[in-house]
Amino acid sequence: MRTLSGWQKGGALCFTLGGLQYLLAEKISALAWHEPDYSYRQNYISDLGIASCGPTADGRAICSPLHMLMNSGFAIEGLLFFIACVLLRRVFNEQGQSLFLLFGLLHGMGGVMIALFHSGGGTGGVTLHQTGAVMAIGGGNLCLLSIAWMKRNSAGWRGFSWLSLMLGVVGLVSMFMISLDVLPVGMIERMSVYTITGWQVVTGFWLFMKIQE
Repeated sequence: MRTLSGWQKGGALCFTLGGLQYLLAEKISALAWHEPDYSYRQNYISDLGIASCGPTADGRAICSPLHMLMNSGFAIEGLLFFIACVLLRRVFNEQGQSLFLLFGLLHGMGGVMIALFHSGGGTGGVTLHQTGAVMAIGGGNLCLLSIAWMKRNSAGWRGFSWLSLMLGVVGLVSMFMISLDVLPVGMIERMSVYTITGWQVVTGFWLFMKIQE
């Protein structure tokens, strides 16, 4: 039995801090949005990052005073997520590690693209934004599934593996349901994003405190 190395603890910290700062940026940006108030149920998360004010093509009123804060949150989360994957690669070193790193990279790149190319904005267009969103959401949830596969037979990791599997499946299914109007769009989108965010916060804290086998 050995504790995580300093670099690995740094990776765990990157997971947790990346998720927490993202949630904080989202909350502060949402509180600054008025007339009408921002809705976690009805508004897309990326609405908070749109730099311009005015109606969207579907008639939604958009005006996010702290859009720079939200876009910083997107980018920082993506970068810290991938850095965490790299620093923790010796922890997740079973067969499938290459996919784990690839999906972590896709998630990180997607977060940066979301920050740079705003939905409905004039700084890159919706196509690039949607591409970034698919990379971030799909890559993040696939990263969870890859970890679930790698740790499925590791002693002391069984519960973690099942949690990662469950969250990854819920996140991917929710991502494909965003455009189906089954639930309010803000709610279903968050079901695909918070699986990743919640997982990285809990995982980072757990790994930081855990004795690694």
